[in-house]
Amino acid sequence: MNFYLEQLGGNLVCEEDIFEKNKKFLRRYRPKIRQIKRLENKLYVIDDRIESTHGVELTGMPTGGLRRELSDDLACKEEIENRINNLLIEAKPIKDEIIKCIDHLDNPTQANILEMFFIEDIQLDTIAETLGFSYRQITRLYGEGVRDIKMS
Repeated sequence: MNFYLEQLGGNLVCEEDIFEKNKKFLRRYRPKIRQIKRLENKLYVIDDRIESTHGVELTGMPTGGLRRELSDDLACKEEIENRINNLLIEAKPIKDEIIKCIDHLDNPTQANILEMFFIEDIQLDTIAETLGFSYRQITRLYGEGVRDIKMS
């Protein structure tokens, strides 16, 4: 196991501890972007419902469930849009801080992989396919990039 002195504290720190600390720092944005995507999907469903509310189709068949009002859907749409905007405002400083650290990496390929993984929420196998590298190369570059991150 490799040990070296941590720059700030002067304490002996394991390389694996640095890796985990950096990974935790970089992962902070992913839950926010996933929540935003989830809400955007909900918004898409509501938009579809609003669009279908305009044209009433008379089939003579009874409809089940509660009757949906356009005003209810519009209120729900507005609420979800507000939630998305609040999450975007909350997530922006985290995203900016992470991107700043990624941009300071010396290896542009590592920076690209980390941005795709931690900011764009793309899985490593998809990144490998997109960039034309093997999965093994991507995981190696990912690991080196996470270790090389310098938090400000």
